[in-house]
Amino acid sequence: MSTKIAIAGALFLAATPAGLTALWPASDEVSVPRNVAISGPIEAFTQTRDRIQVRLHPAGNDAERAARRNVIVSDRDGHRLSIPLKPGQTWASGVLPPALAGADTLEIRVE
Repeated sequence: MSTKIAIAGALFLAATPAGLTALWPASDEVSVPRNVAISGPIEAFTQTRDRIQVRLHPAGNDAERAARRNVIVSDRDGHRLSIPLKPGQTWASGVLPPALAGADTLEIRVE
C-alpha cells in the first residue's frame, strides 16, 4: 500500500511542472529592435514594455554627484522623458510614453 502511495506521489511531483507550464499565461514581452545612443555615466539600461531602468556609474566626487540632475530619454521625433535624480542616485526608472516605448531610435543621456 505504501509503495502505491509513494509511486502516486512521485508521479504527481513529476507532472506538476508540466501542468503549471501549460496553465501559466503567455508572456506579453515583445522585443523592439532599435538603435540606442548612450552618453554620460550610464553603465546599463533595460526596457520591459513601457518601463525603462537606467543604471549609472557611481559619482567620483561631490561636484559630479551634484551635476547629475536628470536622465533624459528621447527619440529623433522630439519625444522626451526626463527622470529626476537625487544626489548620489545610481538607478533611475520611469514609464515611457507610447511614442518612446516603440521608437526605432532612442538617446539616453545624463544631464
